[in-house]
Amino acid sequence: MLSATLLALPVTPATPATTGTDLHCTGDPAASARAGRTPVLLIHGTTSTARANFSWNWARAFDAEGRAHCEIDLPDSGNGDVQVAAERVTYAIRELHHATGARIDLLGHSQGGMLGRWAFQHHPDTRAMVDDYVSLAASNHGTQEFVVQCAAQTVCSAAYWQQRAGSAFLTALNQGPQTWPGVDYTQLYTRYDEIILPYRLSALPPARNVSNIAVQELCPLETVEHFGMAYDNAAWLLGIDAFRHPGPARLSRVSRATCGWPFMPAVDPIRFPGNAAAALAQSARSMLSTPQLTAEPPLRS
Repeated sequence: MLSATLLALPVTPATPATTGTDLHCTGDPAASARAGRTPVLLIHGTTSTARANFSWNWARAFDAEGRAHCEIDLPDSGNGDVQVAAERVTYAIRELHHATGARIDLLGHSQGGMLGRWAFQHHPDTRAMVDDYVSLAASNHGTQEFVVQCAAQTVCSAAYWQQRAGSAFLTALNQGPQTWPGVDYTQLYTRYDEIILPYRLSALPPARNVSNIAVQELCPLETVEHFGMAYDNAAWLLGIDAFRHPGPARLSRVSRATCGWPFMPAVDPIRFPGNAAAALAQSARSMLSTPQLTAEPPLRS
């Protein structure tokens, strides 16, 4: 469903709201913005859901600091046509911006860290709606992993085909400007990523409003992989630096005092095994139930 319904009332943390775009919001976006805490739209990755990806890490962190946030559920758990998912994100950006009355921030993991760029490219009005865009292990230029996997299997989900390095979708996405003035981009990734191969495919072209940072540049001993970027402490330190300061994240501003912590502060270590298992189980269910295609979906006009 691509029609959007504006949030009409503030939402308390205990009562999330759902809109026509499957946008689930906690807190009053307008009040959060007035208090200097820009609301955040969280966009999950391929095979996941908003709950599986963010409810036990970044959403809890934003709750703790009184920052309103909204999560969107992508069609087919992000396994379907990425172009459809990107249109859903476009509506969500407009919806949250309207509810806020000011610019918003984006936080995306994996595919979710790339989708906002499609919105900016094809819907120029969204560029002026976003302040900070923080991505965790984003598939900005795809991955060689899916090139090998789809060739070996001969079938893949739509999203896997489209996130292959060199796919028609990504070729179209990365033609022309990859970033836009006025939006601050913080691209965070890990040298141990087993999904985005090589990991530098997450990076965007250098610019004054772009920071491309491996978490190992902050904490050299960090061994986090792709999934772990959703709850990694170094990724949290760099991401929250971007949200709390003008411009993208800056290594020079971030303390290394907590390097070595296994999780970001909002993660409950006792509940972590269950939360992580549930998130991985969601991905497994999605991969088993999503239609498999023999080729990449065609580009839409």
